Amino acid sequence: MDFALEAERGRAPLPARMRLWGFWEYTWANSALAIATWGFLIGGSLAGIVGVTDGLLAILLGNVVGVLIVSLAVSVSSGKYGVEQYTFLRSVFGPNGSRVVYILAIVLLTVGWLVVLGTMFGRSVDSAIAVVSARDPEPNAWYIPVITIAAIALTAIIVAKGPTSIKIFNTVVAPALFVIMGVMVVLYLREYSLGELLALPALDQISPSHAMNFMIAVEINIAAGFSWWPYIGNLSRITKTERVAFWPNLIGICFAACVGEAVGLVGAIVYGNADPTHWMTQLGGVWLSVIVLVFIAFANVTSMANILYTAIAGLRQAFLRQLERFGWERLTYLFCLVPVVAMFVLPGLYDGFITFMVWTAALYSALSGIMIVDYYWLRRSRVPLADLFDTTPASRYYYARGFNPAAVIALIAGIAASVATFNPQTLSSGLFFEHTTASVFSLVVAGLVYALVNPFFVRRRGWGAYPVAPGAPAAQQPSPAAA
Repeated sequence: MDFALEAERGRAPLPARMRLWGFWEYTWANSALAIATWGFLIGGSLAGIVGVTDGLLAILLGNVVGVLIVSLAVSVSSGKYGVEQYTFLRSVFGPNGSRVVYILAIVLLTVGWLVVLGTMFGRSVDSAIAVVSARDPEPNAWYIPVITIAAIALTAIIVAKGPTSIKIFNTVVAPALFVIMGVMVVLYLREYSLGELLALPALDQISPSHAMNFMIAVEINIAAGFSWWPYIGNLSRITKTERVAFWPNLIGICFAACVGEAVGLVGAIVYGNADPTHWMTQLGGVWLSVIVLVFIAFANVTSMANILYTAIAGLRQAFLRQLERFGWERLTYLFCLVPVVAMFVLPGLYDGFITFMVWTAALYSALSGIMIVDYYWLRRSRVPLADLFDTTPASRYYYARGFNPAAVIALIAGIAASVATFNPQTLSSGLFFEHTTASVFSLVVAGLVYALVNPFFVRRRGWGAYPVAPGAPAAQQPSPAAA
């Protein structure tokens, strides 16, 4: 077996000598990923809730909290052991449980983002044509789904060619997006002073309570921070140390994401429309608007390629035996049929963007609470590795038929707590929301339930390769493969 090749593909731990990223390399890598067009959408969604000053505070606070928690949950362990997060998740949920989590993560986030960004591609192209032809944009025109499918197809072609083509796109698009956002800020300041911009009110408000609107904005941004859960564990395995795996997330992802959201928030409020493909038509004259819109359209493809690549890599790890006969290219093309179908099944996904974000937060906040408790408290940051790559009943992470019952119970409890606190469909808030937000409350509930249930359903049976506690079965002794 070629160990180096297996490690590179995620089928074995990546040794320290093979890891590429120090502090600044990783900071740039996740900055390039975070400075994406979805920032305009997230920022624009806040314009109907809070004004500029409150929105900027919510963007900073929410992203710091969300990214900090997700980094603790997935980046530190991946950076320590060189194992991508879906493989590492077997230690918490079992091999079958990790597959279920993968499917939930992909359905809720990756497929959703492919549809949303593909639609944004289509609307950007339409808006650019509208500017040149001096007509109003037609965001619901019959041809928008056709252009969306073309964007998904282009993304599939890029990803099918592998990481090199994605790297080329990132190298060009990420710096250019920074420049374009800087140009947008200059255009804003040509029309308004800084004080006038900060004083701009919201386009609308969900609640008559100022405090409630602010907390809703914070919750949406925590959800944005949690949205990195499926991705940064796979990036962190390439870092050289645990510290390098953790701190650049706060500098790179937080800074880049906050810049994009801030530009989107101000643009939506200044031009009176939360949809960036609409207000960009008014940004700076005909040709500047066209250039920006066309560039944003293709920048969406770069964002789509990054998330699709991670999804395919995770899919191959989660269902290795079932997908052995499928090559990388074939699997990529087949996977892209899912967002095409979802686009027609959920036609309101783009315009119902906030609902999409809140549902993702319900899942990832609960997952993060469980993973933090499992890794730092129950395992004391020590995980036997050999069993991670064994998905048979012989593995000590097989639990009960491949599922960790404590993790399943805690996940359900955490999601239920989130939905009860802030309903994703109605955006109505319940108990504790104004003091804790739904995501933080879900995180705490899931972590506490897991900590309480695990000793009774898992450790007393000798499952999970946990460190030995007084009176625990000998089967819990760590294997020699433990780091």
